[in-house]
Amino acid sequence: MADNEVMDFDGDAQRGSRTPRSVYEVGREPDPLYSLANERTYLSWLRLAVTLLAGAVAIDRLFLDRPWWGSEALALGLVAVAFGTCGVGVRRWWVTERALRQRRPLPGFGAPLLGIVAVLLAGTGVLVIVLMPRG
Repeated sequence: MADNEVMDFDGDAQRGSRTPRSVYEVGREPDPLYSLANERTYLSWLRLAVTLLAGAVAIDRLFLDRPWWGSEALALGLVAVAFGTCGVGVRRWWVTERALRQRRPLPGFGAPLLGIVAVLLAGTGVLVIVLMPRG
């Protein structure tokens, strides 16, 4: 028995009853602890995306009286990064769940480097906006 194969299921749930089928119809059911941990990681990606959207709204509202191209670019950039974050989260959940079900090694993960670059760019943009003289 594999480490991630703890529970013995009766097969009460029909195999085609869950979506996405391209994930749930592959391999065998892993222990729920692993699937739920994968789901929590996905939800963390969604929380990050919502936080980035909130930051975009805050930047936009901060410069509502006097819009400036830099503030608009930063807000739109944060929205774009939020959309990308959602995509990365879904993709990561998808490939990890399939790997768990097929008893394969978990996939590599290069997105943290992308996240670091995004945070540095957003932070630099915020610094420029805050330090910019207002006239």
